[in-house]
Amino acid sequence: MNNKGQVLVIFVVMLPIFLIILALVVDLGLMSLEKRNISNNTIYAVEYYLESNDEEKTKELLKENIDNIEVIIVDNNSYVEITVRKDYKGLLRKEDVIVTYKGIKEDKSIIKG
Repeated sequence: MNNKGQVLVIFVVMLPIFLIILALVVDLGLMSLEKRNISNNTIYAVEYYLESNDEEKTKELLKENIDNIEVIIVDNNSYVEITVRKDYKGLLRKEDVIVTYKGIKEDKSIIKG
C-alpha cells in the first residue's frame, strides 16, 4: 500500500498550525523585548529625574530612545512616578505596554509600580 498521499495530507493540514504557533512565539518574544526596553529606559529616566528634576528633558530623553510613546510624570513631595505607555502592534495582535516606576526622592531608590 502507498502512504505518500496520506503523509502529504497530514503535512498540508499541520503546516498552517505550525506556522501560526511559530508566529505567536515570535510575537511574544518581540513584545517581551519591547517591554524590557521600555522598562530599562523608564528606570534610567527616573534616575535622571531624581538628579536633575527636569520634567521636559526627561520626557525628551525617553522619546529619543523609544518611538511612539506617551509619558506621564507625577511629581509629589516625597517621590516621582513615571509611567510610559506604548501601543505595541505585533504580528498577530495589538496590546498596550504600560510600565510604571517610582523614585523616592529622600534616598533616591527606585521601585516598580
